[in-house]
Amino acid sequence: MLKEVFELLRNYNIPVVDYWVNETPKNIEFPVVVKVDLLHKTEHGVVRLNVNNYKDLVFTFAEFKKKFPGRDIIIQKQLTGDYIELIIGAKRDEVFDYIILFGIGGVYTEILRDFIILVPYFDKQDFLRLIDDLKLKQILFGFRNKPKANLGIVYDVINKFCVIMEENPDIKELEINPFMVNDKEGYVVDARLIK
Repeated sequence: MLKEVFELLRNYNIPVVDYWVNETPKNIEFPVVVKVDLLHKTEHGVVRLNVNNYKDLVFTFAEFKKKFPGRDIIIQKQLTGDYIELIIGAKRDEVFDYIILFGIGGVYTEILRDFIILVPYFDKQDFLRLIDDLKLKQILFGFRNKPKANLGIVYDVINKFCVIMEENPDIKELEINPFMVNDKEGYVVDARLIK
């Protein structure tokens, strides 16, 4: 499930943080994140951050495999530093073929409900103008000495979402949450796909 969506995103040159599925690689840079491939991972307690050595990695991997047999175990490079968590999504629509959602992401997405809807076809100026509708827009522009979001990278990912939706009519929904971005780079950390 997660592996499939990560591969799809990589095929469209959307940057996905380094990951491994159902294996504990020997030559890995720590820290890493270990998680079980489930929806709403945080609520299920299946995300382990700050795994800092190989012994802890093997232990966590074995623990999750035992508790969740048949589920993929994902190991990811853990991003360090200041990043902004965003949500980028696409959903089929009866009127517009599909719509794009963009907003503040992470574990508080459902509580904050701070997003905008983009209806194709839009350009970068439309995107930047609509960002003004976000309640927490200041986060994107560098709040309290935190880095600003590179909106060029974000706009590029949103455009690639449009291409994915146009070229894959079997996709009903596609979502990245979070897309971790700062002023220099952005990476997919988690995603879901519904066909």
